[in-house]
Amino acid sequence: MNDSLSRYNHLGGKRDKDRNRADAWARDEAMERLAFLRNSNPEAYDRMGPLVRMSLGHYENDKKIAAQYGRDVNEGGK
Repeated sequence: MNDSLSRYNHLGGKRDKDRNRADAWARDEAMERLAFLRNSNPEAYDRMGPLVRMSLGHYENDKKIAAQYGRDVNEGGK
């Protein structure tokens, strides 16, 4: 079903999910601190629940896509 929905053409043409994700991305300082914790103290990060780790994964994927679409993903960027 999801595959069928993703192929649906909107009035303006096929939707660009990555463009939508890039446009919606906003820097989140809490997620940035969590990424820093993961890199600086992996033992503490590993003790966190899976929901926190999944949230960080989604945030970082969206951040990567935003960068691919030319968004400034550095501190202070919009």
